[in-house]
Amino acid sequence: MSTSSPSAPVTWPRDCWYGVGVSTAFKAQPHTIRFLGDQLVGYRDQQGEARLVQGRCAHRGCHLGGGWLEGGELVCPYHGWKYGADGVCNRIPALRPEESIPAGARISTYQLQEKYGLVWAWVPGESPVPTYAIEDIPELQGMHHHPKADIKYLFGGHFTRTIENGIDPVHAPFLHGKSVGQVSADADLTYPDFDVVNGDRIAKARFPVKVEKISGLVRFFLKGDADSIYKEFRFIYPNVTVPLNRFGSLAFASVMAHIPYSESETLVVATNWRNFLARTPLLCGWFDRETMKTGLKILTEDNGIVQDQFPRVVRYRGSNEVLIKSDGLVLEFRRVMRRFMEPPPH
Repeated sequence: MSTSSPSAPVTWPRDCWYGVGVSTAFKAQPHTIRFLGDQLVGYRDQQGEARLVQGRCAHRGCHLGGGWLEGGELVCPYHGWKYGADGVCNRIPALRPEESIPAGARISTYQLQEKYGLVWAWVPGESPVPTYAIEDIPELQGMHHHPKADIKYLFGGHFTRTIENGIDPVHAPFLHGKSVGQVSADADLTYPDFDVVNGDRIAKARFPVKVEKISGLVRFFLKGDADSIYKEFRFIYPNVTVPLNRFGSLAFASVMAHIPYSESETLVVATNWRNFLARTPLLCGWFDRETMKTGLKILTEDNGIVQDQFPRVVRYRGSNEVLIKSDGLVLEFRRVMRRFMEPPPH
């Protein structure tokens, strides 16, 4: 008999808006969405509204991801039970005329909103209905979403680790120096003092760009002086990050949802935005492809580190990590998480 104590249950943020996918992934054909250790099903109804529902039929536990839509309603592929947008079963083909649909024939549904190219789902805890609005992202003002540049990448790590990686500029010259540009041997890699903008559910900071020479043809677009070249990072509780790159008058950004599959896997999806190359189809398509190629290369390099970090889950307080001032945004992320994830002291 094993004498080891059982592992602590996985705790996920609740009563909050999660980014759960890019809008373009929600189509008339139902598809499986892994989320918080469960399997859900996403689709669009006849009115074009995004829907997210429990992934198992109330009848015999068949996975509904293999189903289809009839009249905008989700049909179970096993026995044909049909569910409306509210999760209530409206038809059971095998019922006799004298039988009625059981009251328990229903599946759970999520309240959704679409914003910034993402589908956001309210995940209830104590409150079944949203208690606040999805945070604004002012950095996107004047930019256009380019869906053909949307990307996704599966990380072998906890979502708190992928988020911290996504708001940390200091690692870029070391891990991505050869991917996105060049860093000279005598480059100044110190980080000056910076301000962290914070709020109940957000944290934000601006940093200088330390990669000196951008690779590829994109370098001819991305120019500016020392005061107009910078990176900004925004974290939106619980699972969205927004990296922005500014080169003079040109800016591009990603809205990234870190979707927790499980304690050991996170799907990162990103919608990509920019304020240039919106009306030149050939150049626009080329820049979309470059954005995707570079983004996936960076995420692959990041995963090589994230999947081996320890502890696997970020500790919001009392970690044994030695942190310095350049980790200020990471520390602010942990403060936001601690505020919502840890009970107040008695």
